[in-house]
Amino acid sequence: MLPEVVSIVMAQSPIEFTQLEYWLSIITFLLNAFYAISIRGYLIFILIGFIVYTTTYVDGLAKFLVVAGFFLYFAGPILANVFAQLATVELVTFEGATSVWVDFFGIPDADLIYTILLIGDAVAAICCLTGAILYFTKAAGDLESQGKSLIIRSLILIAVLSYFYVAPYII
Repeated sequence: MLPEVVSIVMAQSPIEFTQLEYWLSIITFLLNAFYAISIRGYLIFILIGFIVYTTTYVDGLAKFLVVAGFFLYFAGPILANVFAQLATVELVTFEGATSVWVDFFGIPDADLIYTILLIGDAVAAICCLTGAILYFTKAAGDLESQGKSLIIRSLILIAVLSYFYVAPYII
């Protein structure tokens, strides 16, 4: 008996909807954030992926981060504008993405990338030194192969980091 009364009472009162403009502003903000990550944050994904790969802890996560960075670079801006058209909000712009980036992180993207480069330098130096110590430890053959792996991975990271240090002067 009670469910019938509840349904009759609910049918007599109108349903209140939240304002559509509120949701459209949230959707616009999220799409601008996705666009900002696509045009600026892809480098962060790639750099962190190479840093994690150098440490030899989680190779799967490192490969996923690098692939996610490349995917964001190529498909991110297109997907952000397609979603904006589907949601019938204004298309995302570079200026909107820049303001969302600065509002979210509080620092420009170049400063954040240079901070990650500094962390990458420290990780590369530590891994290269650790690899040299393991390589010259002749007590076990397994340590020698781990040392070679660490040295090679740190040299790969150093090559990638050196590109990011030299690129602003070339471009």
